Amino acid sequence: MLTIKSLRVGLISSVFFVTGQSAQATDFEYVTPPEGQVKVKSIIYGGSGCPQNTIATSVAKSGLNFGISFDNYVAGIGDGFARHDKRKNCELRVELAVPSGYSYSIVDANYRGYADLDNGINGTFVSRYHFQGELSEATLARSVRGPINRDFTVSDSLDVESFVWSDCGAMAPVVLTTQLNLKKTHMAGTNAEGVVGLDSVEGKLTHRYGLKWKRCNN
Repeated sequence: MLTIKSLRVGLISSVFFVTGQSAQATDFEYVTPPEGQVKVKSIIYGGSGCPQNTIATSVAKSGLNFGISFDNYVAGIGDGFARHDKRKNCELRVELAVPSGYSYSIVDANYRGYADLDNGINGTFVSRYHFQGELSEATLARSVRGPINRDFTVSDSLDVESFVWSDCGAMAPVVLTTQLNLKKTHMAGTNAEGVVGLDSVEGKLTHRYGLKWKRCNN
């Protein structure tokens, strides 16, 4: 499996607003929430990459990450695909059940799927998130570049100064805006094609988000 962790996407800059609950300094200790108490309470979603009844969620018992898997999040470019198929998106409002006295931040994202891209075809994954009602927003972005024909995992992480924290007890849901884009570059041949989406093991495109926790006052 190809793993790409170190290269930052060139065309999509990671821009972070530092108002509201954004972290300014690590004047606290990271903690682990009580095991088994972090759960997905509710989820509302929609978009070209996530028709209804095509996603599933999971949360680690440790509460240190949660995952979203997609049954139909596939982008394609070239013969057999419409022009709009090169861009797919999904917006999700995820409400986590969070123990009282804890606040969390999404600090990294891992995207796992399958890519079959000719030379000169690039695929980009973008996740933006904020807590409903807050102005602070963070962006995670990574890319895969053709030629490639295999399962992949791409990862991105935030600097601590860019963390966006939930309210104490996480009363507001986190809003995730995700995008999957394919683009032909000047290196692509006339008939270059590509598809990114479901992996060959589970048949799903998976986003897994890492969480950091701190204690707070309700």
